[in-house]
Amino acid sequence: MERRIQRFAKVFRTIFIAAFVLSPVVMTVLWLSGGELLFGGGWSTTIIGLVRDNVSLDAAHAPAFPLAWSQRWLGLAVGLIPLGATMLCLWWLVRLFGLFSAGEIFSGNTVKYIRRTGWTMLAGVALMPIHEALMTLVLTIHNPPGQRMITISLESGDIRDLLIAGIIILVSWIMDEGRKLRETDELTV
Repeated sequence: MERRIQRFAKVFRTIFIAAFVLSPVVMTVLWLSGGELLFGGGWSTTIIGLVRDNVSLDAAHAPAFPLAWSQRWLGLAVGLIPLGATMLCLWWLVRLFGLFSAGEIFSGNTVKYIRRTGWTMLAGVALMPIHEALMTLVLTIHNPPGQRMITISLESGDIRDLLIAGIIILVSWIMDEGRKLRETDELTV
């Protein structure tokens, strides 16, 4: 059983490392493309969710493409808010699955990384309204007066992410209690 866990943990660790490395590269390329890759047609419609799912813009307020360089750089900077939280979660998961692949499952370190992942996810969800407000401002800043926007919304995905983060934190507490019981049993003769 433990070998299977270690094998799967190595696979997931590799996936998390790749996502950690590629996420900032992809975001930078998408923003510096001027928006055609991010919001334009063709194959890029599959990646529109990187921004549009987190920003409420209707067709009347959509920015002109290509985006001005100031919008590109500001959009990239604002995009670092959720990207930072995502990358921190990925880093904790890389560390956690490194421990799992080494056979360390019920330890203080694994509990620590599970808990950090949950709290980082929670912080990321809490930062999303700030991200959305800033992103809608960046995308509409060059629109004529009356067509500029700042929006904030709460969607079912945000509530889902809050619940998942809470569950992860709860699981870390449960695992920590289990770890403490196991350590107590090991000390009992």
